[in-house]
Amino acid sequence: MPSHLVISVTQPAASGWGTAVIAALVGAGSALLVTLVKDWFLEIRKERRAVLRGEVEVYKQYLAPLCDACEKIVWRSKEIFVDQRHAFLKTSTLPLGFNGYKRTSTLYRIATLIGWIRGMDRELSSLPRRNPAKSPSIAKEVNAFRKALAEGTPVEDERLARLCALWSLDISGLSVSSRAKLAMRVEVKAHELTGLSAAEDLAAAASLNAVKKRKLCVQLAEFIAGELKVVAPEPGLIEANVAEALDSLAFREALIYRDWQDALGDAMIELDEDSPRRFRIIGYAAFEDMIDKKATPWMRVLAASIDDIDLETVDPKDFRSQQLQRLAGASAAILVAASKRNDAHVSPMALGAATALIKALSDRPA
Repeated sequence: MPSHLVISVTQPAASGWGTAVIAALVGAGSALLVTLVKDWFLEIRKERRAVLRGEVEVYKQYLAPLCDACEKIVWRSKEIFVDQRHAFLKTSTLPLGFNGYKRTSTLYRIATLIGWIRGMDRELSSLPRRNPAKSPSIAKEVNAFRKALAEGTPVEDERLARLCALWSLDISGLSVSSRAKLAMRVEVKAHELTGLSAAEDLAAAASLNAVKKRKLCVQLAEFIAGELKVVAPEPGLIEANVAEALDSLAFREALIYRDWQDALGDAMIELDEDSPRRFRIIGYAAFEDMIDKKATPWMRVLAASIDDIDLETVDPKDFRSQQLQRLAGASAAILVAASKRNDAHVSPMALGAATALIKALSDRPA
């Protein structure tokens, strides 16, 4: 036997099974991740498409009644502004019964459009997700209608201009935005100084006693001067124009603020179990009852919003005529914008009336 025995022990090479297992696990994990991500994205896309279809469907369902409501406002507005048949706006025009009906039916047409807009908004808000970027092509015109009802910017600016003219305060150097901001602050300050709520008419300041009237004018003049960073007007100048200043505060308007519009819209709609739409408009009789009761601030404002508007001899302090013009123009613009959609059915006669109305309003003084 050999003196020694050499035993060669060979270490096994790294087995390929470990690498294969790792590779398999990585592959399976990757496949699972891809599947999960794919399913997640598909689910998100599916949900977005469902929401989009929901939004589109809601718009389609409300487009027809929106157009119908606008058409009725357009025909009545054409009667007022194009055909010049607006005598019924005056409460003294005979026959009283018929002309009272004409005024109430005009308000019903306006409130009906407010109701359809509110119904559509409520249905859209009930969707699981809503994409504001997917708003309908008539969204701008609908917003103009709501703005016509709610915003009193022209009144604020006119009030500021008249007061500053009386007190020799120069606002010619103000930018448009600065002037608008000051006009708004002056209105708020005037309500504060007279002790009125923001919804009350500043004409109520005329009921103050002589001492309070003078104090109101002095404080308001000082406030405006302070905002302009100039010396306040002389007391003698203020006292000489107290009556004119109070008269400058008293403009007539009929603003229905955005939240009031929502409340009015809620009052105008009821659940509809027999229609693809969730809501329908209440009948004329129910509306007339609400108008007669005037139980809410928005109903009181609406009820008086067109009474005794004089379009023959326009009162420069009655801004309701301007509001009625803007409201009529916005309704006509909704109809024109809707007529450009493939899924809207606006009759040629209604479109012609809307176009004629827009032209007539553009030719009228602001």
